[in-house]
Amino acid sequence: MSYVFDVDDETVWSPALQIGDLYVRFLQEIADMLKLPTGLVEIASDMYEIDLDSYETLVKAIFEMNFSSGHPVLRGLLEAVLAPSVVVLDRAGRPLTATSQEQMDLVTRAQALSMPR
Repeated sequence: MSYVFDVDDETVWSPALQIGDLYVRFLQEIADMLKLPTGLVEIASDMYEIDLDSYETLVKAIFEMNFSSGHPVLRGLLEAVLAPSVVVLDRAGRPLTATSQEQMDLVTRAQALSMPR
């Protein structure tokens, strides 16, 4: 069993149940903190359609927060959600633009993750 994350009827990520559940929970908590919607529209308990505009806005806000912080624990927590989110956006045709080597390093690490469709 797995979670399914779709954009316009195309599956962009299909993680194992535990991973998908943690991702949704972590993303929701960060979204609440930033007072932004997640962009995840629940179709079933393990299936989400992604409202790409809202999702992209949130991921860009997390990206900005991550790279404007010097706090290593905050950055570690954010990057746990940010890395798979970078891949999802890329697969949806909206890659993030890295403007520094540090940002490019994160994007490269994210793209190296094993993320089944």
